[in-house]
Amino acid sequence: MEVHHHPDLHHKKKTFKELFVEFIMIFLAVTLGFIAENIREAIGDHKQEKQYIQSLINNLKEDTATMHIVIGENEEKIETLTKLMQLANADYSKAENVNKLYSYRFKVGYYSIFKSNDATMSQLKTTGLQLIKKDHAADSIAIYDAKLKIVYSVEDVYLKATNSVLEATQQLLNLSIVRDTTYFDKSKGLKNAMMPLYEDNKASLPRFFNKIDFEIGATNLYILNIKRVLPLAERLIAYLKKEYDLN
Repeated sequence: MEVHHHPDLHHKKKTFKELFVEFIMIFLAVTLGFIAENIREAIGDHKQEKQYIQSLINNLKEDTATMHIVIGENEEKIETLTKLMQLANADYSKAENVNKLYSYRFKVGYYSIFKSNDATMSQLKTTGLQLIKKDHAADSIAIYDAKLKIVYSVEDVYLKATNSVLEATQQLLNLSIVRDTTYFDKSKGLKNAMMPLYEDNKASLPRFFNKIDFEIGATNLYILNIKRVLPLAERLIAYLKKEYDLN
């Protein structure tokens, strides 16, 4: 008859020292894992932050290029409108003065506005702003965004003035005659003929030139605000390149 021996199920009780060592080992393992995960996330966040900044710099470069173009085009517009204003007190019984009104009409109602490439800025506002760990960088970006809002608010006045002058031009000048061979020749352009005004009353010309004056003022204000933002954008590009070592 076989005799089976039951295994001894009674384990030796661990000492306090052994339990403490096990606790320390588990604590260290958890802590080191937590630290390693934080380091990994920090490295990933920094890389993503740098990518956002590089993308923002590219957008800012586009902005500055566009600002230079818009400033130049609006300054040309001011030159033409200023020439037009010199006709405010002209003698319109003379054909040459009426013809000048028609010649300058091409810049009346013309506008050139600035629109920022805000692709990266929009992303930063919705998902990525918390990634910008450098306080001065975040503040500088926010200041630039605030200045852009001022440009956009002035833009409303600029467009209102432009549309107002365009409406006055349509009331004053009979633009349908520009295709009339009585007044124009395809090869020589404007003929030396008296071009009619659409409205023939004493109030029409003063009203027209008042609106031209308003457009000049609104355009100068618009240019001024863009010129204030332009150096800010250029400084922000230089600062971000230096701060994030993106030279």
